[in-house]
Amino acid sequence: MMRWTRPLPRLLLDGAMLICLVLAFAYWWLGNAAHEAIGTVFLIAVLRHVANNLFWWKGVRRGRMTVQRACDAVLGALLALAIVALLLTSLGVSRTLAQWLPMPRIFLLQEIHWFAAYWAIALAALHLGVNWNRITALVCNLSGLALPRWSGPLLWVVALAIAVQGTFSGSILGFWPRLRFSYALSMWDFNASVLPFFLHWAAALLTLAVAAHVLLSIATRNLQVLPAKNSR
Repeated sequence: MMRWTRPLPRLLLDGAMLICLVLAFAYWWLGNAAHEAIGTVFLIAVLRHVANNLFWWKGVRRGRMTVQRACDAVLGALLALAIVALLLTSLGVSRTLAQWLPMPRIFLLQEIHWFAAYWAIALAALHLGVNWNRITALVCNLSGLALPRWSGPLLWVVALAIAVQGTFSGSILGFWPRLRFSYALSMWDFNASVLPFFLHWAAALLTLAVAAHVLLSIATRNLQVLPAKNSR
């Protein structure tokens, strides 16, 4: 029986949650039934993820509050709010539940559901970037492989290239305007292509992850240097 508190199952669970979010945006390709089924799987994965991290949340006030822990706490709280809004509004916009329950169709709920979904996936990408070093260490530990020294600069070049592409990909998908609670006229034509849709999403999310990782590194260095300067 799989123990979900071990590193590999936790990585698989987190990856499954992110994949579910991306697939949920392919609504016009998968259809409503698949969209709601994916949402149900996502809900189950979220509950398991919360159970895995209860110990961390209970001890968040204990010990030294580092930049890493502060970012994790803030992003975790914002992500929780976005997911709660997403799941609650899904009950009101669900076509499957509407067949069994006398639930009115409220346009405002659709709006909240729509923007909460975009913010949930954006915050998930930022959360990935903040914990990038932990994830890399876990992957190396599980695979038994150590990254060579030259891989660091190479990975940064690749990450920056993806970040540049991701900036354009986010515009193509209409991702950035929706994070500003604005509407975008872009609508993906799945009859023309499918794979580029997911590649654009991967690039846009990696852009946010790279930005979060870089900003965290800068903030950590500065906040570690400042006390040393003030103590002189």
